[in-house]
Amino acid sequence: MVKQELEKIVRKALTKLSMEVEGVSIERPTVSDHGDYATNVALIASKQEGKSPRELAEKIQKEIDEQEDPLLEKVEVGGAGFINFHLSLRGVEQQIERVSAEVGAGYPFRKGEKINIEFISANPTGDLHIGHGRGAFYGDVLARVFSYAGAEVTREYYMNDSRESAQIKELGKTALGKGEQYRTEKLAQLQRDIDVSGKSPEEAGAVLAALVQESNKRFIESKLRIPFDVWYSEDEKLRATGANDVMLAKLSDKGLTYEREGAVWLKTSEYGDDEDRVVVRSDKSKSYFISDITYHQDKFARGFDTVIDMWGADHHGHVKRMHAAGKMLGWPQTPVPQPIIFITQLVSLKEGGEVKKMSKRAGTAIYLEELVDEFGIDVVRWFFAEKTLNTHMEFDAALAREQSQKNPVFYVQYAHARIHSVLENIRDLTPDKTTLPDALTDSTGRALGLKLLQFPEIIEEITKEFQVNKLTTYAYELAAEFSQFYHNVRVIEGDQYNRGALLLMKMSKEVLAKSLGLLGISAPEKM
Repeated sequence: MVKQELEKIVRKALTKLSMEVEGVSIERPTVSDHGDYATNVALIASKQEGKSPRELAEKIQKEIDEQEDPLLEKVEVGGAGFINFHLSLRGVEQQIERVSAEVGAGYPFRKGEKINIEFISANPTGDLHIGHGRGAFYGDVLARVFSYAGAEVTREYYMNDSRESAQIKELGKTALGKGEQYRTEKLAQLQRDIDVSGKSPEEAGAVLAALVQESNKRFIESKLRIPFDVWYSEDEKLRATGANDVMLAKLSDKGLTYEREGAVWLKTSEYGDDEDRVVVRSDKSKSYFISDITYHQDKFARGFDTVIDMWGADHHGHVKRMHAAGKMLGWPQTPVPQPIIFITQLVSLKEGGEVKKMSKRAGTAIYLEELVDEFGIDVVRWFFAEKTLNTHMEFDAALAREQSQKNPVFYVQYAHARIHSVLENIRDLTPDKTTLPDALTDSTGRALGLKLLQFPEIIEEITKEFQVNKLTTYAYELAAEFSQFYHNVRVIEGDQYNRGALLLMKMSKEVLAKSLGLLGISAPEKM
């Protein structure tokens, strides 16, 4: 990877100058005239060295020049002390060939790490709505990227199916004809398949919840293209086994609980929470919090190095208490407290200029299956993946229907299909004598080549920063660079084809296909 190679070059220069700098950063300048890559190492080191950043940058530049590394064409000092790198033609060629050779196998950025990603985890009281799509697609893409980066990933779905829960009891009342909560046409259909006469609300709710969960499971696996490794039942794993009681006894033995007003409280305020939390209510029923604690203790007991959760917007206040419990029980705290929790923000549907907000209470829920059936899973996956989780999302129905370059997923898929078409059209033609470096001498060819070099960098960034939207941005930018190159260079001339251009296009096709695959989106050969 280019960034790693440049970091080695910079560190070698620093060693020659007897300088130690932590965290050498190599970035891509926003202005292309400033080079292909740049580092601010001189600005960082100037204070400890007692020299101006520019003076220090010039010394580092001189040491880099003396290395005569073939990766570099030119090294310059710019601005207040940035060091700008211009890659050589041969260097770009070699790095592109390396990316092409490695794209199929993946990159070992998280090799050997055991990662648990729990997402969706909707209550089994009805169909998934569009709000569930945020965690669903984010979690799946993150799992795909981590797997591609060498990690051993477990996708996990936590089924909130305990017959002690208020939701299951209310569902049971509906099943018994004693309530209306959660009733939909779909739920009524499922209800006809069971006989709950003589059962308690808890028992009836558990029976109906199992059917709801099975229906959601089929939808998730078949239509959303999300394969879960573990379907974790709260009722079977935590309630029926008495695991929550064991955890309560453990916390009590540690002196972490106390009784007040007939309830049992956990001393979370002593571990960073805003206040203490109830784990057993005054009616002796257990709170959801104790189940969350027991469940996560089980995750760490299973040997995961990293535990990641996707929670809905209404769970924002639960983060501090969960991290407080982690401190109590010795869960990993570095580099950040675990579990690593991401809060998904709300989703609304924009149709005909009108924004339709979802409200389950008002009976205006927009179901995820409706979205997939109308727009197709590729479009839905892209639109959800391209937004950061911490921002409100509007699903633009008009844009989703576009079968043109205005629709970003269509634009990227079309670029892949166009390259495939070119490859088909040159089957009976003769290659000319051009090479990959010839294609890279064209300005649009070089820009495309540099964009290809960015692919492993994007993968590494996502494994560090967890921002899967960087992948949609990258795929779109790669498609745009290819389109510029395709319009600027004649690939077919008479009975010959431009061999150098075709090599660059083949590599672009490989990376586009892999990017789409990591997003769970198809890479069509014809459109």
